[in-house]
Amino acid sequence: HVSIDSVREIHAEALKQFGGLNGVRDENLLASAVLAPQSSFGGKSPYAHIVEVAAAYLFYICRNHPFLDGNKRTAMMTAIVFLRLNGIEPEPDSERWEKLMLDVAASKLDRDRTTQRLRKLLKRFGKQREKE
Repeated sequence: HVSIDSVREIHAEALKQFGGLNGVRDENLLASAVLAPQSSFGGKSPYAHIVEVAAAYLFYICRNHPFLDGNKRTAMMTAIVFLRLNGIEPEPDSERWEKLMLDVAASKLDRDRTTQRLRKLLKRFGKQREKE
């Protein structure tokens, strides 16, 4: 999983690369977005696969809008970082990622549909790295 501090660092990098207003709009929404994919019920995670966890980070950071600016970029970058940490190397197709992020931000997709779209995107463009 990624930590709240890691997401803050990812947000800072997103702003460094693309510009935008720095700052957290709501600390509770940030914590909620980052901790939701780490939740468990009865000792079991509702997210059975790495892609589901990545989609949850993407969905909750984007929808909770915890930062003053750069929420979609931070959400996307967090999902990519998480996937890479778990051996999946996305090859982002900027148009498909952008469409996914805009649809999530516009509430056109729920979390399950976000997961389906991310899985489809990764199936087309992701590579599983060899474990060393």
